[in-house]
Amino acid sequence: MSSRVAIPFIFVVAFLYASYTTYISLLTPRTLTSCLTRNYPPSHGVGNQQSLGTPSLTTETKVPLEIHIMSKCPDAKDCLEQLIAPVLEEIESLVDFQMSFIGRPTADDGISCMRGPSECLGNSLHLCAAKINTPPSPPAAHTYLPFSLCLTHDYKNIPERKLVEGCADENGIDFRKLNECASDMGPDGGLSMLKKSVERSRDLGAETSCTIRVDGKKRCVRDSGRWKDCDGGSNVEDLVRDIKKIYKDKNGDHEGLGGRGKKLSEWIESERIIWIGH
Repeated sequence: MSSRVAIPFIFVVAFLYASYTTYISLLTPRTLTSCLTRNYPPSHGVGNQQSLGTPSLTTETKVPLEIHIMSKCPDAKDCLEQLIAPVLEEIESLVDFQMSFIGRPTADDGISCMRGPSECLGNSLHLCAAKINTPPSPPAAHTYLPFSLCLTHDYKNIPERKLVEGCADENGIDFRKLNECASDMGPDGGLSMLKKSVERSRDLGAETSCTIRVDGKKRCVRDSGRWKDCDGGSNVEDLVRDIKKIYKDKNGDHEGLGGRGKKLSEWIESERIIWIGH
């Protein structure tokens, strides 16, 4: 199937797979055993892990941290698992995290994705998970990131129903709401969110999955299995160090780390959530 097919065609194709009225692909599913692990990320030597939640300081300015990815791209998987998730484990309270997606608008008001309609649908699923699980904007990363990690870990099988439903169930995402959001072609639905996300990536010149931006500037790129253009280093410690410095520049000497809430690993454990980090 050509990658130039507009995203509305995804829903037409999906309706023809079986008698289900949902859009999600019902191809023969693969089990999730490959990503149902309990391997929590080790300490990365950047000091103690910090608490999540709203910091006690009401005047803080958080550091924008954004990744631009394609849902069926192996570099997106590496980017999330090797760098972004461990960084957020350390300093989620210091950043506003956002996932944006890469694609191309089509002449018929749709979206074209490099790996076809299934990738467009996967992109929408990530966006919908963030939307439905937390009303604040931007939503707290730990409320949807475990779902995104699960989905991306088995990216080749997006959007098989069992994969999507399994990741949703394991990570506290309402599958019915997720399905409704991704199927919604209205102004607040999955297609509209994907269009805005793709337009944002194009406007910012992010064309490679995965492109990492910190405080509005390109910080690092994962491409063809390698880290590129990573001034300052591509390790977890490097990115944490840079974000802490920017946060301090924005907020003065205080660290702003005295927030309430659980560490990401504790939250995952208490909710019986999977973790796929290295």
